[in-house]
Amino acid sequence: MSSAAPEPRDTVWSRLKQDWESFTATVRSEWKELTDRLNSSGRWNSALVRESNEVTDFYLTAAQHERLKTMRQFEQVLYKTGWVFRAMFERLRPERRLLALAGIFLQFFNDQNNNNSLIGSLFLVLVIMLELKDKLMAHDELAAGRKIQQSLMPPRMPSVPGWELWLFTRSANEVCGDLIDFIPGTEGRSAVVMADVSGKGLHAALITTKLQATIRALAGEIGSLPVLIARINTIVHRDSPSHIFASLVYAEITEQHGTVRYVNAGHYPALIIRGTGHEECPKGEPALGLARSVPYTEQSIGLQPGDAFVLYSDGLTEAKNAQGDFFGKERLVSLLTASAGNAEQTGNGVLREVERFCGMAAATDDLSLIILRRTGASV
Repeated sequence: MSSAAPEPRDTVWSRLKQDWESFTATVRSEWKELTDRLNSSGRWNSALVRESNEVTDFYLTAAQHERLKTMRQFEQVLYKTGWVFRAMFERLRPERRLLALAGIFLQFFNDQNNNNSLIGSLFLVLVIMLELKDKLMAHDELAAGRKIQQSLMPPRMPSVPGWELWLFTRSANEVCGDLIDFIPGTEGRSAVVMADVSGKGLHAALITTKLQATIRALAGEIGSLPVLIARINTIVHRDSPSHIFASLVYAEITEQHGTVRYVNAGHYPALIIRGTGHEECPKGEPALGLARSVPYTEQSIGLQPGDAFVLYSDGLTEAKNAQGDFFGKERLVSLLTASAGNAEQTGNGVLREVERFCGMAAATDDLSLIILRRTGASV
């Protein structure tokens, strides 16, 4: 049995040199792209401030934030640093706390006759590597969940004769607690759904997925909208934790008519855009899951060609910029009434304005928007 002869040393060295040059070129290119992007708009300081605020928002409690407001700037820096490091330490597993303590201890008790500082640094690096490993594993699992959510998403622009539909949702984190859906029906009927589960993150995403499955399973069996939503509410109340609820709007349209029939369960009232004017639909009944039995009512609104029925989540109107200002419903209404484009153009225009308003500020909530625009003549 023969074995392949080892590569000459010069060949191995040449290959390693090429790999290293390729790696360093990639790093330099990505670093230049990052610095050019940030320096072009002078965003280095704002980026650092944003990252710092995200750290403190995550680790500090509401009571600690209130205490900071009463302190002088030097005291704020001192207390904030101490509280953050304490919270970080308390979140470590017990064995990793011991490693971190040992690493810090060896850093301070070091002299020229030993390598305590090096050993302590290795301990701290090991803790960081273990924490990073946990984060990456969780990130991979959330990324898989995000792919499943995306596979269940409806088309961005479903086709319904006589209507323009535009549906959009964007999660603040890896997975989304907002739900948008399109349910094609029979006899020219179709429905759109917007729901917002309380909270965010994984638990909200799981409830959202279950809610979507429940709606799809029952929508074709129950013709009455109030009965349908009441049945969904009973299931949500029965199967969800007591502190979980979900706001929802279920709206049904037909190809021949410009009437939108809908039920609102605790969600923001829909906006009706008529040319340069607007009106707000009446409020609905309580959100899903708050009570076992709720009598929901059906409402309807007639649209003429060019009119639009708009649903949005709080992640849009409560989007904040770096100064803490909200985007607000007034800006949304102004954009909707000023737009002369179709549903897609109007929706994309709203998204661009939200991004411009928020700038470098991180998203704090999921954002959803649905636009139903009547194009055909009403019968």
